[in-house]
Amino acid sequence: MNKPSSLIWMVLIFILIVPTPAGRFFIDLAGGIFLIFTLIPLILLGAGWLAWKKIQSQVQTCEFCGSSFLNTQTICPVCGKKIQMSKDNLENTPASAATIDIKSQEIE
Repeated sequence: MNKPSSLIWMVLIFILIVPTPAGRFFIDLAGGIFLIFTLIPLILLGAGWLAWKKIQSQVQTCEFCGSSFLNTQTICPVCGKKIQMSKDNLENTPASAATIDIKSQEIE
C-alpha cells in the first residue's frame, strides 16, 4: 500500500488548527513575514533613491573638460580651471533685473 503523503497530513492539521487561536497566530505570522519580505526592500529602494538624488544635487560638471565632481570645490580636480559658481551669479543679480513686468491688454 502507498503511504499517505506528508502534504496531506499537513493540510489536515492546518484545517484543524485554523479555527483555533493557534491557527490565527500562524496566519498572522505568515502575514508578518510576507510584509517584512515586501516592505523592507521597498524601504531600502526608497532610501537609496533619496540618497542618489541628494548626491546628484551636489555634483557639478566642469565647463572646460566635462568632468563631474562635488560642487564644494572651486577648482576642477582634472584640468585645474577655476569654476564659476552659478549660485554666486544668482545672489548678485538685482531683483529688478530678474522680475518681468506684465502689462494687460484687451483682446478683441
